[in-house]
Parts: sequence; structure tokens; C-alpha cells
Amino acid sequence: MSLTYLGHCAFKFDVPGLRIYTDPYIQDPVDFRRLEAADLVLFSHGHFDHGVMDCAKLWQEWKCQFIAPRVLVDWLIKSNRRVVPADAFISLDQGESTVVNGVRITAVPAHHPVSRLGKTMHALFSRSAAPGNPVNGYHFAGFYHSGDTLYTGAIPEFLQGFETHTACLPIGGKYKVASPQEALRLAEEIKASRMVPMHWQPLVEQVPFKYQPSHLLKHAKESGSTVEICTLAIGETLEDITLDKLATS
Repeated sequence: MSLTYLGHCAFKFDVPGLRIYTDPYIQDPVDFRRLEAADLVLFSHGHFDHGVMDCAKLWQEWKCQFIAPRVLVDWLIKSNRRVVPADAFISLDQGESTVVNGVRITAVPAHHPVSRLGKTMHALFSRSAAPGNPVNGYHFAGFYHSGDTLYTGAIPEFLQGFETHTACLPIGGKYKVASPQEALRLAEEIKASRMVPMHWQPLVEQVPFKYQPSHLLKHAKESGSTVEICTLAIGETLEDITLDKLATS
């Protein structure tokens, strides 16, 4: 198993029997037409920087399935009714699971309140009515992709009993996403072996974030955290290390 970072919150996950893309807001230097075709795309929510505006384009290229919160699926079906068949979509709300090609996908709670500034940014850059809430995180095959979230105790409480070897967590600390401190706390409380930071790169010139991976690395070192921090460049692939291998390394 492996994951490849594609920028912002977009990742490609290769797990046995399934190729999964999460929040595929894919910009230069990545050309989505040169990527391997998805079997499944997971949308955490409807904000412009999470790929929902490209749903029809992704379907035409990949003929994949899509999973999203129920209210977002309803919007996607209506918005893409002339291009994407309704049976390409699977609704999954927080706490619900489904199995695709033998892989269980579970929607995990998230906390991403929308600020006035966030609403303004969404209106300026997406010009769509795609619902920004609720937000799903997703857990599958030992991976956890949080979507946009602040720290909330509901997440580690929900993930009790889930084995998580790799957590992909936001660290930007602005626009209602976690800071490095919050993200590391979450990684530690869900007992993740390693963490990949996301949601920290500027989207456009007007949308900077407060923190960078260097802040996360510094905090992890100062706090003595045992979570391995894996900062990836766009296009870089992280080969999976199973929990068994981590335990013996």
C-alpha cells in the first residue's frame, strides 16, 4: 500500500483492490489526465478547494465512483445530471460505512465551522452552492484522511478500536482547520504511527495559511512526540509501513 501527495488535501491511495483519490483539487504542476485512473473518489465536503467542481471532468476521464456526505451527493447528482449517472454516487454520512472492492470505507466525524471569511472565499473562488457542511473524514485500510477539521474529542472517541498507521491531517491553522499542535494531538490520540501534513499550501495569492510543516516538525521535536512526521513534496510517494513492521523497527 502507498499514498502519493498531490497538493493541498489531494492524495492518491493504492490499497489492495482499490485506487482511491481524496479531495482531488488538482492544480499545476500535476495534470490529472496523466494520473492513474481512480476506482473511487472521496469528497470530504463541497468547498471549492476539495475537488467537487471537477466531478464531471473526473467521471469522463476515469468512470469512477464517488463517495460524499448525503447532502453533497444530492447536490452533485443535480449539478452533474447530464454527465454523471446517479448510480456513480454513494452517500455516506458520519458514522456510516460501505465496502467497495473489499475495502471498508468509514465516514469519520469532523468539525469545520464556516466563518464569514470562509463563506466569502468560497463565494469568490467557486461561485457554487455546493454544501460546505457537514464534513466527512474517512478511514480505510489503516489510513485516516480527516478532511477539513479542527481538533475535536469526537474524532479520537469515534476512532477507538480502529487501527490507524497513517493520518493525513490539516495544519494550516486558518480558515477553521487545525494548527500543528491540534493536528499532532489528534494523531497521538488516535495512536497513528505517522502523520502526513496537508492543507497548508497557499491556494491562490489571496489565501495564505498561518502554519507550515516546519512549525509541525518543531512542535513534534519539542514535545517529544513519537509520531513520525512525513512531510511530502507534491508528487512524492510514501510507501506503506504496516503496523507490524513499525512495531518491530
